Amino acid sequence: MKPAIDLVKGVLDKLPLLEGVSPEAVRELATQSSVLRPARGEVIVRRGERVPGVYVVAFGTVKTRLPRPPASEVVLGLLGAGATFGKTAVMLGGPSQVDVVALDDTMLVAIRAGCVLALAERNLRFSRNLARALAERNQALVRELESGKLRSAQRLAAYLDSIAEPAAEPGVYAARLGVSKTLLAARLGIKKETLSRLLREFASDRVIEVSGRTIAIRDAGALRRMAASAPGAGARS
Repeated sequence: MKPAIDLVKGVLDKLPLLEGVSPEAVRELATQSSVLRPARGEVIVRRGERVPGVYVVAFGTVKTRLPRPPASEVVLGLLGAGATFGKTAVMLGGPSQVDVVALDDTMLVAIRAGCVLALAERNLRFSRNLARALAERNQALVRELESGKLRSAQRLAAYLDSIAEPAAEPGVYAARLGVSKTLLAARLGIKKETLSRLLREFASDRVIEVSGRTIAIRDAGALRRMAASAPGAGARS
């Protein structure tokens, strides 16, 4: 079913990947895009298969993973609204190196690979945005490798600092966990029991306050000091 162009264009208009690209070019992409509503747990992109386009998460959450036999996995990333995936495979014309799986009620916009490549050839601004996105992803992968050397507390502190946003109360930040503790623990490479213990310890030290999946960061300075050895930590001022 052909999606409403205005709906798709509304999603694309918010993408950093298309910042500075003319409205006409964005609308043209929208006409060549489709909307997907994968079921929870559905594999959207499978490792080893060709990727038909670049995907945009309109809402919901997906995870990227490396499957491990017989039934385990390595969770590489958790992507929420506004995130994109499939760029590297499209630009290289090769298969996906990871599985991408829907975690909840999710809507995706899929931009055809041919349209992405054509726009990259004729639009310098889009090419620069795309190059920047791929470079940032490369840096993120390096930080991931380095973070594997950190203690569990440092990893958690760095993660909370990276997703925290200013809250209504002055001087307080809030981190919203969009996934379960089980999945977050897998993402951080620690056990669920370890994650729960660390959250309790952070709360006992009055660094954070936990309410369900919302974490109020009461002492941002202390959290950043915990994560001081984490690559890329403390970048926000």
